Amino acid sequence: MKTQRILGILWLVLFTFTIGLWLWKFRPNPDMESGLAFHPLGVLLSLFGAIASYYLIRGAQWARFAIGIVALALVALVISFMWKLGRWNEVDACFGIFALVSAAILLFPRRHAVA
Repeated sequence: MKTQRILGILWLVLFTFTIGLWLWKFRPNPDMESGLAFHPLGVLLSLFGAIASYYLIRGAQWARFAIGIVALALVALVISFMWKLGRWNEVDACFGIFALVSAAILLFPRRHAVA
């Protein structure tokens, strides 16, 4: 439960930072060429992630599953960007590892044996 709350806080900070950065650098761009262009799907994913992270801190079971699925989607996104660019970016790699570990912890909880 303590690990779940810590992950909930970390994901909430990450999603809130993402939403704040997009709002601060808001530029509607139909061709999506620039890196910080307004991506409606990304904003919806971040809003859902922030709400689910809040409920993960409070201990909701559905939020644990939801953040685990979002983390797996972000791992796939990081791997595809690294594959597309053909280079290893340290920040993306750290984010991908954090998402992969979070998904493993949240989707496959440790079960204690009954004595």
